Amino acid sequence: MNSPTEAEFIDHWREMRPNVIDGFIKLKLVHAEGTSLLVPDLLAADLGGMRWFQPKFFYAPQLSFWEGYAAANIGIEVSGGPLVNVTFTSGGFVASLSDSSQVYRCMISAPGDLARSADGTCSLEPSGDFRLDIFHHTTDQAAEAIQASGHFRGSNWNVQGTRELKNVAYAYFTGLRRITSEQDLAKIAMASTGFIGLLKTNAASRKEAISLKVYRQSTLDRTATVPISVPASLVASQHVYLHAARGQAVYYEACNPDIYRVGLQPGKVAPFTGGVLNVPEADRKRFEYMVLGDADTAAGLIAPFDEEETKSLLHIEACTQQSIFDFWHSHPNSDQVAGRAPELFMFKDRGQAEI
Repeated sequence: MNSPTEAEFIDHWREMRPNVIDGFIKLKLVHAEGTSLLVPDLLAADLGGMRWFQPKFFYAPQLSFWEGYAAANIGIEVSGGPLVNVTFTSGGFVASLSDSSQVYRCMISAPGDLARSADGTCSLEPSGDFRLDIFHHTTDQAAEAIQASGHFRGSNWNVQGTRELKNVAYAYFTGLRRITSEQDLAKIAMASTGFIGLLKTNAASRKEAISLKVYRQSTLDRTATVPISVPASLVASQHVYLHAARGQAVYYEACNPDIYRVGLQPGKVAPFTGGVLNVPEADRKRFEYMVLGDADTAAGLIAPFDEEETKSLLHIEACTQQSIFDFWHSHPNSDQVAGRAPELFMFKDRGQAEI
C-alpha cells in the first residue's frame, strides 16, 4: 500500500472528524530521562477574530513519518474542559521563535462551539509570533504609575511568592480579565489565607489535599487592570505536571496555566509602547528547561511552585536549524539529556540548587 500524500492525509483527517477548524499551534520539543515530548504552549484560531487557547492538560503526541512529510496528533484539554484533537504536518511549518518554540498551521477537531473556550484575543505577527491580549492586575495607585512610566518592573519572587530569585526578575500577567474571588486568586498562586491546596493524582478525596504556602493577598489589592499585548515568545515556559492515574493513560498538565511571566535580567524593566510589550533582547532572561513534577507525590506537586526542584526536568530543544519533526526523526531512541547543564534558578536564601 502506498503512503498517502500530505494533501491526502489532511483531507482524510478532515473527513473522519467532526467540527474541524483551521488554526495554529505553538509548541516546544522537550526531553527528560527516557522520553521526549511535545509541549503545547497555545492554540489559536480565527473564529470571528483571532482567539487563543491555553492548553490545560495534554497527552503525549502520536507521530507519523511518511514519504516526504511527517504528522503529529495531540489530545489537548482547553479552558472549560473540552478535549480537542489537534493534528499538524511538517508542511504546515510557520516559524521558529526566539523562545525555542515552533509554530505550525494545524487542524482542530472540537466538540461544540470552540470560541466559548477561548482564553482571550490575539493577533498573528508577520514573524509567526502571536501577540496575546492579557492583563496585569494591581492597585489603582500602581496602575497609574505603570501607565505614567511606560514599563512594568520585574518581581524577584518565584511563582510561589515565598522566595526571592537572584538571577532573574519576572513581570507577571494573566489571561484572567479580573480578580474578584478566592478562586481567581488561587489561579495566580495567591490566597487571602496565604495557603492553597494541592491534590495528588490518585488521592481518594479532597481531605488528602496538601497545604502549600503562597503569597498572601486580597482581591482588594487587585482592583485596577492594565491591559497589555505581549508577544507569546516573551512568555516564560510553564512548568509541567505528570499524571499517572490508575487505569488511565499518562497525561500532562500545565502548572499555573493562568500565570504568564516575562523574564528579565535583574534590574531591567519591561517597556511597552502603544499597549504592546517590547523587551530588548539584551534585557530578556530565559531558562532552557521546565520543571517536571510528579503529581502523585507531595514533592512533585510542590516542585513547579518552589522552582528549586532540579532532579526532574524537561530540557527544551532549540530547533533553530531544523523542524521538531526532523530532529525527532534523526535522533531516534537516543539519550538527549546527558551532558546538558542549563542555567538554573538561583535563590537569595540558599544559592543555586544542585542537580
